[in-house]
Amino acid sequence: MRTLAITALAGTLIFIVLASALGTPQLNAFDDAIGNALYGGPQALIAASKVLAWFGSAFGSLLLAALISAAIWRKTRQHWDAIGLPLAILSGWVLNALLKFTILRPRPSLEFLASAHGPSFPSGHAMSAWIMSFVLAIIATHYRPQQRSLWFTLAVCAAILGGLARLVLGVHHFSDIIAGFSVASVVVLTYCYATSRFTRLDRLP
Repeated sequence: MRTLAITALAGTLIFIVLASALGTPQLNAFDDAIGNALYGGPQALIAASKVLAWFGSAFGSLLLAALISAAIWRKTRQHWDAIGLPLAILSGWVLNALLKFTILRPRPSLEFLASAHGPSFPSGHAMSAWIMSFVLAIIATHYRPQQRSLWFTLAVCAAILGGLARLVLGVHHFSDIIAGFSVASVVVLTYCYATSRFTRLDRLP
């Protein structure tokens, strides 16, 4: 929990800094340099990025979360582990919409290689990738704590892949991705705190 709290605090500060820097020449140049470097590529990479984008979309991530939650419930009968994942994903998308339509940052000027709608900052796909990956890592740690390092290493890799896919497709600025990860870290901490609290309450006589 302490590591997650530090990550969430750092994420909050990073988000504030990035939001404050939107529109500045320095951030625009930084985003353009990274965005142009990662944009496009081989057809196989673009196709893989589109698959990741579908799973990271609101519909795809909520559907995947529901299927995983059903499997968790059938296997463990732990209802907080089962319902926590879709609730975390849903809350992430609601928070993302509130931030996006408050900040209203335009998307990159590159030709989109996949459909994208609405404002750009922060990236909802990056948020859902981070939330999905880390909530699953937390749940896996409940049952196999000896492999905690493995779960969180996989979570970091999966989240980064989900974010990079949006840059390959040209639909987000790099700072959108970092901001999405930053906000998502707060959602993950909230999930962790809430589930640990309610789990303790369930065990009271």
